[in-house]
Amino acid sequence: MNRILSCLSLVVFICGCFTPMAQKEKVVAKVDNYSITQEEFDEAYANSPHSTVSPIQSRQDFLNNMINQKLILLDAQAHGLDKNKEFLKMVENFWQQSLLTMALKEENNEGVNLDQWVTSLRQKSKITINQEYLQ
Repeated sequence: MNRILSCLSLVVFICGCFTPMAQKEKVVAKVDNYSITQEEFDEAYANSPHSTVSPIQSRQDFLNNMINQKLILLDAQAHGLDKNKEFLKMVENFWQQSLLTMALKEENNEGVNLDQWVTSLRQKSKITINQEYLQ
C-alpha cells in the first residue's frame, strides 16, 4: 500500500510539473518555465523520509532533489519520451492500479463486503468469455 501511495505521490508531483500555477502561490524555486510551489514542496517533503532528519539541510537537499527531478523530466519531455508507447502503457497500468486501489478502499471504508460487491457488479454486467481461447 505504501508503494502505491508513493507512486501516486510521484504521479501527482509529475503532473504538477506540467500544469500552470495560480498567480497567488508562493514559489520556492523555478526551473525554466516550471515552478515548484511552497504547497507542492511542503506536501512532497512531509511525505518523504527527509522530514525525519535535520530540517535545514534536509529541506535544501530535498529541494535540490526536486529541481533535479524537474530537469530530468523536462529533458525527457524534450526528447519525446512522454509520447513513448512503453511509457504510455506504464501510465495506463498505473492509472488502472491506482483506480482499483481507491475503489476497493472506498468500498471497504463504507463497510461493504468486497466479495458481495464484486458479485453484484458481475451480475449487473454483460460478460462474454471465448471458451475456445481457454482450451
